[in-house]
Amino acid sequence: MTAGTAAFGLFYFLVPLSRHDLVRDPPLLRVLLLVAALALVTLVLVVQVRRSLRRGRLPLERLAPLLGAVNLVVVFFALIYYANAEHFAGLETRMDSLYFTVSTLCTVGYGDITPVGPGVRAVVSIQMVFDLIIVTTAISFIVNAGPPRQQ
Repeated sequence: MTAGTAAFGLFYFLVPLSRHDLVRDPPLLRVLLLVAALALVTLVLVVQVRRSLRRGRLPLERLAPLLGAVNLVVVFFALIYYANAEHFAGLETRMDSLYFTVSTLCTVGYGDITPVGPGVRAVVSIQMVFDLIIVTTAISFIVNAGPPRQQ
């Protein structure tokens, strides 16, 4: 579990991505890529939830795959925000982007980083809905699965 989180962190901070790599594409292509990537992330989340719900798993064993999937969601949105940093007030570094993504995921929203462009506001809104529906549903399934059955 810790190794997976560290791997996602290393990937996030080491992936060679300039701030302008994703914004060069036409808007329709960016929307299609976002939808395709969200579908892929959702699929990974579904697979991880199914893994977590296998019989005989202890509570921590059920949570580990889900935490990996949540790490994927955080890195996914953080990279999008970093690539579009010029459309945010207060977002300048990868750490800022990661911080904004986690505060959005946790519904804290301190207000120190804000999306100012309509495109990034749409993406942030998509993240909010995605987190609310997909991530919380996955967590609910795992938490409500109950203790492992005795054989």
